[in-house]
Amino acid sequence: MIEIKDLNLTLREPILKDANFSFQEGSIYLLHALNGTGKTSVLRTMVNLIAPNSGRVLFDGQKFAQVKQQVFYLETSDWFDKNLSGLDYLKFVKSEWQSEQDLNSAIERWEMGSYIKTPIRKYSLGMKQKLLVALYRVSDAKYLLMDEINNGLDADSRQVLYQELSAWAYQKKLIIMASHYQDEVENIVDETVTLDHRQLIRG
Repeated sequence: MIEIKDLNLTLREPILKDANFSFQEGSIYLLHALNGTGKTSVLRTMVNLIAPNSGRVLFDGQKFAQVKQQVFYLETSDWFDKNLSGLDYLKFVKSEWQSEQDLNSAIERWEMGSYIKTPIRKYSLGMKQKLLVALYRVSDAKYLLMDEINNGLDADSRQVLYQELSAWAYQKKLIIMASHYQDEVENIVDETVTLDHRQLIRG
């Protein structure tokens, strides 16, 4: 479970004010809000990339620093070092998250075999996004936070992604995703959480 408790967050303007919410394991949550109103900032705050003004985020009662190997958040493919290969990243995540996931299985699932050893600077947006999803799989983390992870994927690849997300939720992972594809993901999402008037509201 992830608990947001009395969270206050102000950057250029207030984003959250005394916000409270509980996310349950084995569920997929869609984080919904108007563009530019703070979805990414909320996700960043949950993983300690932004410090809240006050309040807490707890993972099964513990702070992020105590459970960070159980959490995976890679905000955007822009974070990739373009001189490294996709295989470099897959090996790194497998090692750092102490995962037993099979790299070849992830590579085959996302049809990356022809370019996985190539420097990322030569990847298309779709290729980088497939790598991003594969890294979530390889991390095998319990808590998966995703920011527009379906951007840049074609329709067929997005369907593969949704199959993966449903399988991970069945494995009792907790998934929070921000996405513009609200209509497309409604069939796999267990609950929509709306950021509105500085609160996190169900529905």
